[in-house]
Amino acid sequence: MTMNSTHSPADRLTPIQEAAVRAELESILKSPHFSSSKRCQDLLEFVVNGALNQEFDSLTERFIGARVFGRPIEYETATDAIVRVRANDVRRRLSQYDLEQKKPSIVRITLTSGSYVPEFHFPSHPAGAALEEHAAHQPVDAANPASRPAWRSRKWLVLAIAAAVCLLIAAGLLITHIRARKGPVESFWAPILQNKGDILLCAGGNTFLQNPVPGFFTASKEIDYPYFSLQTEVSTALLSTVIERGGATPQFRFAASTPLPEFHEHPIILLNAYNNQWTLRLTDPLRYHFSTLGSHPQTIQDQQHPEGGWHRDPSLPYENSDDYALLARFWDNTTDNWVVVLAGLGRNGTEAASRFVVDEHYMQELRSRLGRDFGHLNIEVVLRVSVVDGKTGSPQIMAAYAW
Repeated sequence: MTMNSTHSPADRLTPIQEAAVRAELESILKSPHFSSSKRCQDLLEFVVNGALNQEFDSLTERFIGARVFGRPIEYETATDAIVRVRANDVRRRLSQYDLEQKKPSIVRITLTSGSYVPEFHFPSHPAGAALEEHAAHQPVDAANPASRPAWRSRKWLVLAIAAAVCLLIAAGLLITHIRARKGPVESFWAPILQNKGDILLCAGGNTFLQNPVPGFFTASKEIDYPYFSLQTEVSTALLSTVIERGGATPQFRFAASTPLPEFHEHPIILLNAYNNQWTLRLTDPLRYHFSTLGSHPQTIQDQQHPEGGWHRDPSLPYENSDDYALLARFWDNTTDNWVVVLAGLGRNGTEAASRFVVDEHYMQELRSRLGRDFGHLNIEVVLRVSVVDGKTGSPQIMAAYAW
């Protein structure tokens, strides 16, 4: 059964069907796809309960924004996309949940694009199967010709359902096969680009100060015109091309003036390390992260081996010393969104990391290390980058970790 869009009284589920929906909802909310996101859990639970209770008037963007996300009822939905973004995330998670089920569920819960009213599909309801089995064992009354066609019609119905199930299984296998054939660059960016919305490119900037010592320093949010290195601009151009090719829209942000709430609404790509406070803050809990302590205050440190790390050679001129970069893609619980980090100890590392994630050759090497399903994992990679006369050379993988 599928609940149709008219929501007439005839669409109300039977008690057995409603119980099946609630059991499936509980299973979905406890699955790895939803247990990591309280917001997605709350949204799915709200709309499913609303549909089961026939409260369709509450399943609108404005009402969901107020009841689930704490927005004022009069909030501007045109500029605040929290409900649309989270609904797309719920749809993605439901699709992943369905694909990874080892056996078909009694009911499948879906949320159609453009709607906040869930649909409940019962492709093989137990009551229907029991009815078919009962009919198959009933004797045919030869004196009543009408009994034979009825039996046959039910038999053909069973065969039709079986054929439909086979087609669904075949379609699922085909989709899995097609996904497996994705290139490594496409697989890496798939979670970030899945909703086709805005992607924030958030970079750290500098400013030139005369006092107390002339030189470049990290720009604060009070600086109207921060300076961005040539390597940051190259990285932004490379990443914008990938984003636009994937159907999304790149939006550039200056890190010092970007508030945390923006990260809740859109996936974010963080460029640069020590002049980008968001890079330092969001990578701090990770295994590989940027350290500001010790004899080398600019170091990529491994939490499992804190005595080591990767840092530039202070005995060499800056323009000829190898740089190191952190490449990461992970679901962040603070922002409840995807985060990509492409940040070097210096500007050359940032450029090299950005080139790495758009190059099929480099990404194939990473996929060989992490496995073909690396597109669905949280990952961290430490890169060493050769630097010659200030120019960025080829990156080399020093360490890789996935979870």
